[in-house]
Amino acid sequence: MRFLTLITVSISLLTGCALHNYGDDQFQLRMAAHGKDIMWVPTRIDTATQMLALAQVKSGDIVYDLGSGDGVIPIQAAKRYGVRAVGIEYNPDLVALSKRNAIRENVQNLVTFKQGDIFVEDFSSATVLTLFLGENLNLRLMPTILKMKPGTRVVSNTFRMESWVPDQEVSVRSSETTIGTLNETIYLWIVPANIDGSWEFAGLPNLDKTTIRFIQKKQFFDGTINSSGKRSIAFEDGRIRGEGIRFDFESNGKRYSFNGQVNGSQIKGTLNGDPKLLVTGKRL
Repeated sequence: MRFLTLITVSISLLTGCALHNYGDDQFQLRMAAHGKDIMWVPTRIDTATQMLALAQVKSGDIVYDLGSGDGVIPIQAAKRYGVRAVGIEYNPDLVALSKRNAIRENVQNLVTFKQGDIFVEDFSSATVLTLFLGENLNLRLMPTILKMKPGTRVVSNTFRMESWVPDQEVSVRSSETTIGTLNETIYLWIVPANIDGSWEFAGLPNLDKTTIRFIQKKQFFDGTINSSGKRSIAFEDGRIRGEGIRFDFESNGKRYSFNGQVNGSQIKGTLNGDPKLLVTGKRL
């Protein structure tokens, strides 16, 4: 279950099912009920499973769902992948419902539901983060998400994060309504390592005492290679996927492609896929 902030989207989702209540014999909530800042709409099980598949959930992952409603995503993560999952939900009645649902699905030992504010609770240990909140809330969360561990997979149902371009997006066929079939889109982002700034590199061909200045914009970056006594080399369209880094540049009329890994203040990789052309970098 989720709360949506965009009225136009909510009206479309509600068409054909606005009279339905959701829950169990202890608590029911009507579709489009107002919550804290947002309005409640449920996440379908098939959409939840496709969100988890897009995130490539695997053994050892920890899934956090922000605004977890009735707990469908954490419960599906535990059922299908056997991973630990945590839901953070503001409404205490929905938290209680989620716990009952987890017991019904026999995954209560794997899932935890917390009553709390998603802007206060700590979810930094997540390796997979799921959202169905609205663009405004996604935007407010974005600075915190970008500080999470590189490689964290973030999946959002329907709503983007403004200037952060998704790494992947998938259209999902949803339910039949009185106006036809509704289609949802789910978006995937991979939290990129932070490389913005100056680095000292060794191993670049024909370049001594080399520094590279990276100018980072989320998972994309441009850069300038400076070497003592030589003209600066500018490059564009570098890419970071988690801790993986790639950029292309040209030196002395030859084109090179660097592929490597970021490990905190260190970068290590090779040129043109040749293990003999090892390149290392450290943050200045």
